[in-house]
Amino acid sequence: MKKLGILMFACMISLTFLSGLTFGAYPTKPVVLVTHSSAGAGGDIFLRNLVKHLEPYTKSSMVVENRAGGGGAIALNYVATARPDGHILLGVTPTYLQTHLIGKTARSYKDTTAVVRVFIDPMVLYVRNESPYKTAKELIDYAKKNPGKQRWGCATVGSVEHMIAHQIQQVAKINVVPVTFEGGGDLLVAVLGGHVDLGLGEPGEVVGQVEAKKVRILANFTAARLDQLPDVPTMKELGYDVVVEKFRGIVGPKNLPAEVLNYWEDMIQKVLKDPKYKAYYESVNLMPAFLGSKAYTENVEKENAHLTEYLKSIGLLKKAEEKK
Repeated sequence: MKKLGILMFACMISLTFLSGLTFGAYPTKPVVLVTHSSAGAGGDIFLRNLVKHLEPYTKSSMVVENRAGGGGAIALNYVATARPDGHILLGVTPTYLQTHLIGKTARSYKDTTAVVRVFIDPMVLYVRNESPYKTAKELIDYAKKNPGKQRWGCATVGSVEHMIAHQIQQVAKINVVPVTFEGGGDLLVAVLGGHVDLGLGEPGEVVGQVEAKKVRILANFTAARLDQLPDVPTMKELGYDVVVEKFRGIVGPKNLPAEVLNYWEDMIQKVLKDPKYKAYYESVNLMPAFLGSKAYTENVEKENAHLTEYLKSIGLLKKAEEKK
């Protein structure tokens, strides 16, 4: 009888726990949003501002945790192996796809659950205010006449920013030296210090320095000019057909329950309509691009296929295969 009583008690506890997961208990503790970026980089800025504006809509507190290093491998491995209950999630860009493709980790997007896509983040080319280059045309003209002399700052090898540097070299027929950094904050410091000739990054990473007149944006890589930067031309306008979209979203461990996915889909749609958050993300040129889990999963698969072909074309995918 005693054993039977203990068994029944254990079953009651288990049922209570499971019913909590099924009927709206999530989140039951603080949610940790992990970023592979260092402080001040685009991924860090994205999550911290998202958390700030989600507060009125959430049932639990949220914290941002930086796990930089390994070109995103450290953060991806940490989240992919976390308990699939929705309390540890990862803020992502296409970097989390290339981390696997260039052989930095055996884990890939298939070891995660795509939760929501939130934004498309435009990419820009910027220089410090003291730079001799006043326009993107001047910068590229100099590169044509002086091959191998310019140092272009960008994110890790295989990243969207690194891909841009490669594409411009191909289209403009120039030869520059890409210098990679773990995050946009580190890159910005290098640009301001004159250690690289320019930076390839996101408006949100440099907007403060632009307002302080320490940085100038010379071009962007969207299909049309940005509303908040009407005087900045696109590279396509300048004759270089390089148009790039960088998504920002959230993923979690594999096999996240539907309750978690539904919760985030609801919260993100609400916060994107919030007037205060809208004023913020429009000011830094973030373009709302919500996708729920199912559509985001399909989008990630397409992005992965595209990135695979790109890395293969420049020889980096082969290096990843050799490491396996």
